[in-house]
Amino acid sequence: MTKAKSVSREAATGQFVQGRSVATLGRGLSLVKVGRASKTSIRPEDTTTVLIQKTARALSKPGIDKAVVFRGPNAAKVFSYSVYTQDPTKVVREAADGSLAIGRLVDGKFRVVAK
Repeated sequence: MTKAKSVSREAATGQFVQGRSVATLGRGLSLVKVGRASKTSIRPEDTTTVLIQKTARALSKPGIDKAVVFRGPNAAKVFSYSVYTQDPTKVVREAADGSLAIGRLVDGKFRVVAK
């Protein structure tokens, strides 16, 4: 485990980031603590070390399990997006009930072009 160090640099987006480097998962992915921590109790499974390990495991495998994506009280409002294999200019949107819609992303919004 590396010792946390203070970092101060400009991000690729042009925003200035200043804080304490907590963990690095590889090129381009770092966890930086900024600001003052509030006084709350943290469960052992929510510590930085555990979360970074879970993130690394998840990122090392392709795809995300469907049960994880569509879990929670707002599952009906959550969609899964993937590239349409027959036409890479289109996107497939999958709902929690399994229904599929083929469309395009226009100005950041999904627009259906075929059923």
